[in-house]
Amino acid sequence: MTTKEILISRANLLTKARDNKEIQQGIIALCKKDILYFFDERLYTYKNDNLFTGDEPTAMPFIPFDFQRELITEVRSSIMNGTLPSAERDDFTNVFVEKSRQMWVSWVIMAIYVYGWIFHNHKYVVISQKAKDVDDLGNMKSLFEKARFMIDNLPEWMLPVGFDRKRKSENNKSMSINSPAGWSITGESANPNAGRSGTFNSAFMDEMWFMENAKAIHTALGSATPSIIYNSTPNGEGNEFFRVKKTTVDRIVNGEFIKQQTKWLRYHWSEHPLYDQKWYEWKTQNMSRESIAQELEIDYNTAIVGRVYTDFPKESSPVTYDPEKPLYIAIDNSHWGTDPNAVIIAQKDWVYLNIIDAVEIYEWPENCARFMSTHPTTILWYVQEKFLERYKNYNWRKGVFVSDPYDTEVAMGNSTIEADYKKVWINLSIPKNRNKEEQILKTRNAMYKIRYNDNCEDFASAIMNAKYPKTKEWSESTSKKTKPIHDWTSHYRTALEYLITYLDENPHFEKKEKSTQLTDRPVYERRKPIYW
Repeated sequence: MTTKEILISRANLLTKARDNKEIQQGIIALCKKDILYFFDERLYTYKNDNLFTGDEPTAMPFIPFDFQRELITEVRSSIMNGTLPSAERDDFTNVFVEKSRQMWVSWVIMAIYVYGWIFHNHKYVVISQKAKDVDDLGNMKSLFEKARFMIDNLPEWMLPVGFDRKRKSENNKSMSINSPAGWSITGESANPNAGRSGTFNSAFMDEMWFMENAKAIHTALGSATPSIIYNSTPNGEGNEFFRVKKTTVDRIVNGEFIKQQTKWLRYHWSEHPLYDQKWYEWKTQNMSRESIAQELEIDYNTAIVGRVYTDFPKESSPVTYDPEKPLYIAIDNSHWGTDPNAVIIAQKDWVYLNIIDAVEIYEWPENCARFMSTHPTTILWYVQEKFLERYKNYNWRKGVFVSDPYDTEVAMGNSTIEADYKKVWINLSIPKNRNKEEQILKTRNAMYKIRYNDNCEDFASAIMNAKYPKTKEWSESTSKKTKPIHDWTSHYRTALEYLITYLDENPHFEKKEKSTQLTDRPVYERRKPIYW
């Protein structure tokens, strides 16, 4: 059927159903039984007829393409499987979607949530990086305006009884669509506490790769819902999005078979029936290689541009704690309680800086140092028993704590961060050099000296994916970007920079016999040496 024929057919059925409750109940029963019927016969989306000229978009019947039908089926199945008791679940409850841009995946997911909200009394939460991406009145790019558009184009008798679809009504507020009976679709920006406010049938993490607090949000959602839908274009092999991807394949870990936990779906632009080579050439004519890789080609590696540390080792190495050597504890404090406190545990020898463990802590409600000063016994228990439980033999009191050079000045109430540490008998070792560019340069020069355990995957991903902001492709500016982007990578990166800067300023060695270990030292030319 043509679009015109579909519109006429739908209009005729609605005319018949207008004053006929029997027909209305029949349509509702069919929709409730079959989500694809709901899409094919009742749902509208906001589409642009002319993909090349940019003509004004119009309401169009939401007739899914084949790849979208697969997405609908898998997501709907995962949500319904999540409603079963744990012992009865025999399939996936999570769905991972990596895709090219403009595949209308967010439209499909929001439509599925509208469907479950209407016909199955479900509750959902929708999360994206910025609040305006979640809900921005009048902006069809926002997730909630997509949902509202679809709801606006449904007949009133199909909606929950008593629902008022007018904007800013009690049922249709910012970041929420609620039925009088209590079923809801709520939205949140990607703050560290997102997803902690209730229990849900499913959660949608849209453009997850770009969420600064993705790990904390993902952890919170694990206890808030049995079904999580992950969706994003790629931007390097880092963050929680890429780690979720690695759980979508059956694998062997330490000799034990681990069954796939999440359904993996991949939608390349070439699967879209309206996109061909002519469209691709038109779309990419003013795009950089990196932008094409990220937005269209689902290329995780090429998409990374402007890395801060290009020489960081990609592979982990087994390193162990040596009780005879000093322990270095590098901390990037969350001064305002919104970012995580990043802690790196390390030791050094004649050749390497060995990263034994690294953890980001989101649970502390306040600044790390302030927490330590107000909970002097609790913090040491936390560090030794919870934070690094497997390393109970660490001599924390004799450890060298390294932090921000400005911690001698940053006031927390009537005290400084340095003073707060001293209250629990911990003397902070502060690097003298406060110049961020020089700290980064010293850290770059020390890349070849770093080894890290395989339990430091998050730390390694952060260092490898730290980036400078890119100059907009249309900008004529030639100014150098000297300050890395503040995102999920920043905390581990900064803690490492403090530590290496301190070690460069304090080149003391432990007594150790010269060994063949020195022969393992890689040869790097044209590098300024680091001495410690």
